[in-house]
Order: sequence, then structure tokens, then C-alpha cells
Amino acid sequence: MSAAPEVSAAPDGRAPRRVLSSYRDLMAVPGFWRNALVGMISKLPPSMVALSLLLLVGRDYSYGTAGLMVSGSAIGQGVTAPLRGRLIDRYAPRPVLLGCLTAHLTVTALLLFMVRNGGPAPVILITAVGLGATAPPVAVMMRAVWYSAGEGATLTTAMALDSSMMGAALITGPVLAGWLSLSVSPVAPFFVTATLTALSVLLLVDAPAAPRSAAGARGHWLGPLASRPLRRLLAASGLFVTAVTAVDVLLPLYAKEHDAGAYTGLYLGALSVGSVVGSFGLGAVPDLLARGPKAFVLLIVFVLGTGVLCLGTRLSPEMVLLLCPVAGLAIGSTFGTLRTIGGELAPPGRMTETMSWLSSLDLAGGAVGAAVFAQFAAARGSGTALLVVPAVALLAAVFGWGARTRAEPLTADANGSGATRG
Repeated sequence: MSAAPEVSAAPDGRAPRRVLSSYRDLMAVPGFWRNALVGMISKLPPSMVALSLLLLVGRDYSYGTAGLMVSGSAIGQGVTAPLRGRLIDRYAPRPVLLGCLTAHLTVTALLLFMVRNGGPAPVILITAVGLGATAPPVAVMMRAVWYSAGEGATLTTAMALDSSMMGAALITGPVLAGWLSLSVSPVAPFFVTATLTALSVLLLVDAPAAPRSAAGARGHWLGPLASRPLRRLLAASGLFVTAVTAVDVLLPLYAKEHDAGAYTGLYLGALSVGSVVGSFGLGAVPDLLARGPKAFVLLIVFVLGTGVLCLGTRLSPEMVLLLCPVAGLAIGSTFGTLRTIGGELAPPGRMTETMSWLSSLDLAGGAVGAAVFAQFAAARGSGTALLVVPAVALLAAVFGWGARTRAEPLTADANGSGATRG
């Protein structure tokens, strides 16, 4: 009987890691299950609020007014996110999170009261902005918690898991919000989101926070924006989300133009499924892109995926459906990788603020992508507009190349205030 073949060692002398062993290592990290629970719960409310607000306001007002409220909520959240992140980094998370929660629940109750009693639209718009501005930054802070809990391959897997949970929330959240709004009451989703938000805050306030330092508190007043690699990373993230949002907007328009409206939900669902599978797969083999420009490689994969999708639009709606998972394969893993790099580049004591800036740029990129590509499609058609998406993604990859982490230690900037990576 022949002897069993020997297992070859990795180039660095270590035994090769088995598939899924990284997830077992992650689950062995103290507090994993609590972090996973908080992470999943915190991602559902943001995925539900847009549709919930649209259906609530659209019931008694025009859908144009309802869309304005959704935009106002997103603007309120995006503009104030870095400030809330800075407060988390500078002070203890408990008072900041509990303060945001109290304000958020108050604004939610006020919004429901104003809408159900026919309040003036400008006042409701101000309340909608406040709804986004007071949202407790639990989902953002969870990325900092994962970063402080893991290292090396475990950190890659943690960020991949976080992206997979976000993808799952983007699928289930709108479905849950729509069902509650249409089958129970337009108010019901807000009770659910308020409950989930409160639960995630209460579970997180006693959890280990991201490390903070006096150096971070006394750093450059621009915070993460003082770092050139981080500025490039923010640009890459914003452009990437612009491209992703463009795909989300253009696929339903393509389905409508080709009398395939029944495929609209399937297109977006297939994109999300591809994103979740890709994130989980990269988390299972974190050493696959352990060296080299990981963000650049993943963004190029996304460029190729959207390029293939463009070819599919020239064939048939059915071919587009088959190619949607391919186009979405790199979406979730790219999100996770950009946040991992953001954590590595974050100035000392500015982890949550850095993650908040990434979220703000994502919101800005999403708004630009939706507005610009919807207008482009209206003028030239969805197929022509979709051809521009790979170019935007390629520009994101160029910025992603310049946002790579450096091997050099942290050094003071030119003014001696704060620390940046060389």
C-alpha cells in the first residue's frame, strides 16, 4: 500500500491553511458571537430605512416628496458621520452611542407624528435629515471592533464576514421593510428599526472598543484627511460605490426598456448573491491575495465583471441575469478590503472616524451614481450608460493602487501634527 503523499509547506515554511480554517480561527476569537450578532443586527436598520421612509411619506404625500425625504436622511447621515466617528474616538463610546440613540428615537417618534398628522413637508424634511444625522454609528464602529479583534488572515476573514452580512442585510432589509409597510402598517418598519437599533447599541456599549490614543485626539484637525494614502482610498471607495450604484440603477432601466420588468428584482438579487458568495469565498482563503495590491486586483475583477455584463446586454435579458452574479462577485470583498486598508492607514486614535469617512464617501458616491447614470440612461439608453461603468471602476482601481499600505513605520507629517503613513 503506497504511503500518503506529503503535504507541501507554504513558501514561508508554514503548513498551508485549509479552506474554512480561517473562519474557525475567527470564531475562536473572544467575543466573536457577540460581535457577529451586533454586526448583523446593526446592518438591518440602514438597509430598511430608505424604503420604509419612501412608503411612509408616499402614502400621504407625493412620491417626489417622499424621495426628497429619503435623500435628506442620507445627506444627514453622510455629512455628520465623520463627526460622530470623531466623538467615538475622542470620548468613551457609551455616552456617545447612548446620546445618539436617545436623539434618534426622539426624532423617529417626531417624524411618525408629523407624517401621520399631515405636517408641512419642509418640517418633515428637517426631521428626515435629523433621522440620518442622529443614527448611532454602530455598523461603522463594528468595523473598528473587528479590526481590533483580529490580525492577519483572521482580520481579512472578519472584514469579509462583515461584508457578507452587509450583503445579506441589503437583500433581507428591503424585503422586510416592504412586507411590514404593505402588510402590517407603514409605521411598523420604524418600530422594528428602532428596536434593532436600540438592541445593537445596548449590546455594543460594553463591548471592547477600537483602541484610542492621546496622539489621535491631539492629531491634525483634518484627521484622516491629512493622510494622502487615505485620501486616495476615500476617492477609490467613492468611485467604486458610484459604479456599483450605477449598475443597481441601470439594470432595472434595462429590464424596462427590453420588456423584461419581471427580471428587475432578480437582477439585483443575483448581484447581491454574487457579492455574498465572493465575500465568503475570499474570507475562506484569506491568503489568496495576502500580498500585492489587493484592492487594485479586486477592483480590476469588478471592471472585468461589469465589462462582461455590458456584453450580456447586447445579447438578451436572460444572459444579463446569468452574468449578474459574475458582475457582483467582487463587490462585497472589495468593500471589505477597502475597509481593511482604511484600518491599516488610520491615524492613531482615529479608527472610527476613518471608517466614518469611508461611509460618508460611500453615501456620496451612491448619490452621484444614482443621479448621473439615471440622467445618462434617460438621454442615451441604459446600454450606453452601462458602458461607462467599467471606466468609472477603472478610475477607482487607479486610486486604489495609490492607497496601498506601506511597510514604513508611522512618521509625523510636515507640520509635526498627527501621524501619517509614509
